[in-house]
Amino acid sequence: MADQLRALVLKHTDEGTSAAKDLRFTSNLRDAVSSACRNQSEGFYKYRHTEMRPMFNTARGSLGEVLDGIQDGLERRHFTPEAATGMSDLCGRAMIANLRFLRSLRRKDPPDK
Repeated sequence: MADQLRALVLKHTDEGTSAAKDLRFTSNLRDAVSSACRNQSEGFYKYRHTEMRPMFNTARGSLGEVLDGIQDGLERRHFTPEAATGMSDLCGRAMIANLRFLRSLRRKDPPDK
């Protein structure tokens, strides 16, 4: 879901959009959504739950930053209400999935290979 969100953010901040003219805004929003994707991806490649948890916590923070950025983009009139709602809904779903996975990491680490 975070990857789908990244695709939407890229689409709505692409060249020719209102957001593209606001370089700092676009850069910050794109970096936040990419951070969520990168951290979750890296976390999945860790073997131990204790190693995964920080990556998914960081990704969750980045998703929160994206959610705020979407609202900011709406207020700056970079996004239509429909676009902002679509991105916000997907971001919310990604945050729920992230939280559920984080909760699953409370169990013991798998045994050594």
